[in-house]
Amino acid sequence: MLFNSYIFLFVFLPVTWILFRLASTFRLTRLAIIILMVASLVFYSYWNPVFVLLILVSIGFNYTWGRLLEAKAPPSRFLLFIGVAMNLSVIGYFKYANFLMANVCAAFDLQWSERDIFLPLGISFFTFQQIAYLVDCYRGITRERNVAQYALFVSFFPQLIAGPIVHHEEMISQFRRLRTYAMNYRNLAMGLGFLSLGLLKKLVIADSLSPWVKDAFDTTDALTFVEAWGAALAYTFQIYFDFSAYSDMAVGLGKLFNIDLPMNFNSPYKATSIIDFWKRWHMTLSRFLRDYVYIPLGGNRRGVLRRYLNLLATMLIGGLWHGAAWTFVFWGGLHGVLLCINHAARRLCRRFSFSVPDWIGWMLTFGSVVFGWVFFRAGSFGRAVSIVKGMVGLNGIVIGGGDLPDFLADALRALHVTIGKPAVWHYFGPHQRNLLIVATVVSLCLPSTWQWVHRQVGDRPTWQSAAGIAVALCVSVLFLGRVTEFLYFQF
Repeated sequence: MLFNSYIFLFVFLPVTWILFRLASTFRLTRLAIIILMVASLVFYSYWNPVFVLLILVSIGFNYTWGRLLEAKAPPSRFLLFIGVAMNLSVIGYFKYANFLMANVCAAFDLQWSERDIFLPLGISFFTFQQIAYLVDCYRGITRERNVAQYALFVSFFPQLIAGPIVHHEEMISQFRRLRTYAMNYRNLAMGLGFLSLGLLKKLVIADSLSPWVKDAFDTTDALTFVEAWGAALAYTFQIYFDFSAYSDMAVGLGKLFNIDLPMNFNSPYKATSIIDFWKRWHMTLSRFLRDYVYIPLGGNRRGVLRRYLNLLATMLIGGLWHGAAWTFVFWGGLHGVLLCINHAARRLCRRFSFSVPDWIGWMLTFGSVVFGWVFFRAGSFGRAVSIVKGMVGLNGIVIGGGDLPDFLADALRALHVTIGKPAVWHYFGPHQRNLLIVATVVSLCLPSTWQWVHRQVGDRPTWQSAAGIAVALCVSVLFLGRVTEFLYFQF
């Protein structure tokens, strides 16, 4: 079931909210938890009922294993290893079996036919959440006694499919507090604000960019300089508006039930360094990788070289987490290398008391991110390389002639730039240019959804902000006819 669908917005959500409020009004808090848990499982089963069994088995195993880890004194590393290995084996089979076998067979020149393995929605997210839970049990950070609350922590429908990735304790503490079950009009208003603006970002911006991105990336045509940069920028903004929209909507849906989900995006394209970018992009994944991969590997405690190796290993794992393909591995490795370069550059700048101007830092960061997204989106490594060739001008530079002055046209021809007609810009027409302008202004010049909702709705609500939310919701409903999945559903 998609957030951007009629059945979710006009059937599932209102019915679930009313039942939850009725149970809460009569102080039936256990019933309210069960209602949310059952509704979340129904939400998940709407996609494929069979895989509800998978998530139930996963919940049952990890809850039981967590209790074993809690009871063991001193904590057993062996039990933790078995628990983590079981979780990784499940995600390994569904997500990486074909990729692993194909590469092994290619290395040994063996025959291999790809198996038809269906990837369960959200498996990367709910598996990572439960691995974090087991590690926290081992560390003595968290304890759980209520199986219904634990099941809701894993399956809570706003963040079940594509995050944000939450910690056990930050959710369970909210399920236990009484004010979660009280009527809170401020949370209700903020929830509608996040939901409406998230819908607008997804349906109006991200989905409008989607056909253009698909045409440019999925074709075998060699893209010219302008076309390649147009395609790369289009995907850069599509993935941002698509995934940040999901995260905004998840936060909003949580607010409707008085549950605070963590921020996942903080205007990442305003970042002035790669370090800054990863503090702003998919923040809960960055938190998970830091706490459960980078720090256990040694973090920055074992010297500069080991720190860089740990960064590189962490980002390679982060890349592979997104998908079973060498393009994702390259993307993760690229960001790992960029992070190492960024840290080394900071050390040098501190040594020589030098600072890079923010505008230069932003240009380098944004350009690196756009370059990386090409490999993240391309269907194959070869296609990514082809688009990169276009971005550096190796496939030719063609611009629309239009009404260019003669002297400018002659100067461009002298630089081996082909002057064509705007009609030949198959991948970069006026509609696409306008979309890019809108996406650029929204992502780089305007406050984030989180900032706007908290300031205009949470802190000082006005009739203007209410009208803005109403307009955003109405416009979004008009676009509901073209229902598309969120990009991170495939990860």
